Amino acid sequence: MRRAGAAGEEAKGLGLVALSTLAFGILPILGKAAYASGARPVPLLAWRYVIAAVVFSSLRRAPMPDRRTRVRLWTIGALFVCNSLAYFLALTTVPASTVALLLYSYPVMVALLAAVAGLERLTLRSLVAAFLAFGGCALTAAGEGGSSATLHVGPGVLFALLSAFIYASYIVLVARFAPGVAAEDVAQHLAQASAAVCGVLALSTGDYRLPTAPRAWLPVLGIAVVSTVLALRTFLAGLARVGPTRASVVSSLEVVVTLVLAFALLGERLGPSQWLGAILILGAVALQNLGALRRAARVAPRAWWPAGARRDRTAGR
Repeated sequence: MRRAGAAGEEAKGLGLVALSTLAFGILPILGKAAYASGARPVPLLAWRYVIAAVVFSSLRRAPMPDRRTRVRLWTIGALFVCNSLAYFLALTTVPASTVALLLYSYPVMVALLAAVAGLERLTLRSLVAAFLAFGGCALTAAGEGGSSATLHVGPGVLFALLSAFIYASYIVLVARFAPGVAAEDVAQHLAQASAAVCGVLALSTGDYRLPTAPRAWLPVLGIAVVSTVLALRTFLAGLARVGPTRASVVSSLEVVVTLVLAFALLGERLGPSQWLGAILILGAVALQNLGALRRAARVAPRAWWPAGARRDRTAGR
């Protein structure tokens, strides 16, 4: 019964992580829908994080961390909001599928930055994965202008790559300066800092209003509740059940979710060079997580097969 219960918790954890990839993967689709209804990047982000911060606060049950920790988390969150700004600026001129592919070079950037920061050792696998990821980014950018033969690195592509770099820097900073802090605390303070920065920016420029039509507010609410609050909470709940290595492997499916949704809902098409770029980027992520895949393969039989069944299977070989 104990093993069956552990297997059930594991299955629930994997399901929660998979749900988080859907919630994160729909973000660029909702962003495109918001733009189509007349929303602009700055007010869109301001309302996203204000709504998310309110929801996070209403869901919180644990006591707050100490003031020094909170200030440190707010500082890191202020950097993170630059990632969101770059991401949504990229969406104004670049297809959602292209933005997703370029953004997903960040796992390899994390490995390189972590090595520079002295958090992890840089291995040959990390270097090979880095070359694959950046090669994939170059091919994706080449097809973004509509021609696979002409490299088109416009502002949208640069904003997408900047978003990936800032997000990778954020992850390394959290690991370096906020070790042991609960992920829920990091997420809530990130939303609060982002709401403050985007709110001040919106008020200072006078660009803080969204279109009054419901079709403009629905994608904003979806971004705040689904792609921010739900996505973070389901990922963190799943992470607690299956561990970081297996959760990171499952979350790699996020870019595939975005590509499928962009094809089905937005009618976006990838050219041959972009398909090759997608394969290289996903290959880089898979190579980066090769150890996690191997560990997951070793753990899965122990989690899903009762001890007696494993002995029977072994004896039958």
